[in-house]
Amino acid sequence: MPAATFAEHLKHLADKGRLLTLDEVASGTHTGGVAVTFDDGTPDFHETVLPLLVDHRVPTHLYLATGLVANGGPRSAEGLTWSQLAEAVSTGLVTVGSHTHSHADLSRAGGTEAEEEMWRSKELIEDRLGVACEHFAYPWGVGSPAADRAARRLFRTAALDAWRINRAGRIDAHRLGRVPILRSDGSFFFRRKVNGQLDTEAWLYRALGRGPWRRR
Repeated sequence: MPAATFAEHLKHLADKGRLLTLDEVASGTHTGGVAVTFDDGTPDFHETVLPLLVDHRVPTHLYLATGLVANGGPRSAEGLTWSQLAEAVSTGLVTVGSHTHSHADLSRAGGTEAEEEMWRSKELIEDRLGVACEHFAYPWGVGSPAADRAARRLFRTAALDAWRINRAGRIDAHRLGRVPILRSDGSFFFRRKVNGQLDTEAWLYRALGRGPWRRR
């Protein structure tokens, strides 16, 4: 997504005053709003996203695949460094959660593997950044009963279902829905998604075998 488009999105969200942190989502006391999240931890989060978040004062949650982190060494094409992540956290706008260690497909993982992936990521984040890691997102939006049990033991929330709005009164904090904002959306579809009006988009992506339903 072009940075200018992303900046427009942030301005719209900031102006509407409907921004929530994941801790606020988990509290269950809010009946409307948007939580902004990112996955993986690629270098453009520090280079492009973070300055815009600061400009617009938008709280954001980064689900980090800790195996992609450049381990504090020279910048890599694959991931952020721990120092860049610490800088992001220091703004007071970015919280960091787990996205497994190796970006694992948990739909194919047994209970031991799922828990090891989650625990290793959580432990690294808490050790290297000195913050609690309380939130988790499943890579590719897929999981399993064993992974679900592990996530419920280790985290306050878990994001699982892609292309699903979290409706008041029907929210399971360990099966949170997410709505991807795509480069192709444009202003009209972005605003419809923010207003919770495009749940049906999932049907099209399922039919096309894209997103978490992609044909592998």
